[in-house]
Amino acid sequence: MKKVPAIFAVVVLVSFLLAGCQTAQTVQKSVTTTTKSMTSKVKIFLYDIDEKLYGPVPEENREGIGDAEKALMGENEKLKLAELKVQKAALQEDYTAYEMAVAKKNRDTIQAEVNRLKWEAIERSNLGKKDENLGNIANLKEKKVELANDITGLQGEMRAVKSKISSMDREIDFLEKRIGDK
Repeated sequence: MKKVPAIFAVVVLVSFLLAGCQTAQTVQKSVTTTTKSMTSKVKIFLYDIDEKLYGPVPEENREGIGDAEKALMGENEKLKLAELKVQKAALQEDYTAYEMAVAKKNRDTIQAEVNRLKWEAIERSNLGKKDENLGNIANLKEKKVELANDITGLQGEMRAVKSKISSMDREIDFLEKRIGDK
């Protein structure tokens, strides 16, 4: 019976984390679908030209094509930059969800400590049933260990996400500079 609150807490945490990740995935999927739709239209235009037909076109008849192709490459880079920013936003949302989960686990750890201290005070005062008092104290100590393990796991996930965000920041900075130099 005492495991029910612990199981419930784990189910709630997992649901919370999955909901945050699902929201990020939904946003990312929506934007990815939109950008794929936009880039596929570009590819359709590019592939509408038969290169065998275009190849023999004399250089003097290719006026403006080079500039237009450069502009297209620039816009493709801007699109890539926008996609990276969307992916970064999804990762930041995941990171924030982990932060919230850690904060809740820290709060639960302190609440368990407060309750343990109260049960110990009850036991020292010879109030209540000794077996129940000692059982509650032991359960709360065990709960603190479980929470500490959960926090460690969440912090590991946070470090991994933060590393991905940092990597993405570097890639975004590189693309922004490259786009800005053109």
